Amino acid sequence: MQILLTGSSGYYGTILYRHLTDLGFSCYGLDILPSTHIPSDRQYICDLCDLALLTKLTGSMKFDVVIHLASLIDFAVKSQKSLYETNMLAARNLISMLGSYGSKKVIFTSSNSIFLGNKKSFIESDEKPLPVDEYGRSKLDSENLFLACSGIDVNILRCPNIIDAGRVGMLSILFELIRNNSTLWVINGGGIRHQCLYAQDLNLAIEKLINYRGTTVHNIGSDRVPTFNEIFNDLIKTAHSKSKIRSIPGFLVIPLMKLLYKVGISPLGPYQFRMLTQNFIFDLSRIKKDLDWSPSKNNTEILEIAYNFYLKNYNDIIKNGSANSAPVNMGILSILKYIRF
Repeated sequence: MQILLTGSSGYYGTILYRHLTDLGFSCYGLDILPSTHIPSDRQYICDLCDLALLTKLTGSMKFDVVIHLASLIDFAVKSQKSLYETNMLAARNLISMLGSYGSKKVIFTSSNSIFLGNKKSFIESDEKPLPVDEYGRSKLDSENLFLACSGIDVNILRCPNIIDAGRVGMLSILFELIRNNSTLWVINGGGIRHQCLYAQDLNLAIEKLINYRGTTVHNIGSDRVPTFNEIFNDLIKTAHSKSKIRSIPGFLVIPLMKLLYKVGISPLGPYQFRMLTQNFIFDLSRIKKDLDWSPSKNNTEILEIAYNFYLKNYNDIIKNGSANSAPVNMGILSILKYIRF
């Protein structure tokens, strides 16, 4: 079986490519940036928005399965409008190639951000999406484009934050505070629970979907979701950090955070506001039943893996250019590193 994997040079794309090749699949990567982990004759350096180049490089190839990971993310771009347009054009161009590829299946990693406008704590399998930002809208509208394809199985996986060793991005804010023994701040006591996803568990779900017959839309994530306060306490103990946890009222800090984001001096945006102030847990009953799948690690265990990797590989990580594998620019939040009480 031959597989095309878009976004193969990104954080999760690198993990998934290795997993698929280890399983014996003939896998090709496609990304706007070259990968040092994929043989040169197995990767296409191409912007999915460039249909002419995409056709030139891959038009004569046959792929039984296309796995679409490639996506611009909100904190990696300056223009939200261009983010939406880019993600949508990439999906349209990829869909236009499916016929020439002879593909029988597309697996698309969507996002829990399509539910940012939903105030429910527990998102059931049939819950109606309600995105509030351009990233979420691009994911939902891309879902609909793929689901409209005829004669092909489409499998949608709605993912929360995908975390494993090497995941940094926004997590670098938390990791830097712990590394510097700085105060960790929680909102309204830190009782919020927000589901994450272990990359190896996502690998297993995709592996099962490759051989699954039919079109599906699944929520996916971890089980046994702890509170932020519980996670932070466990991370502090594991890291032997001197950080303390302090609480601040949401009605004070959230308006300030929104203002700092709006003027461009803080990376924390709508997704993070939702994550810090509202419980978010996917109902996993459908994916567990359909795929005989279950998550192996909870949020705390996943974050411990990511933090330990961050410490051991800090010097290499700060040189990385990938949005999810490099530390985010903390902006004005850098001042938090110097607060210890």
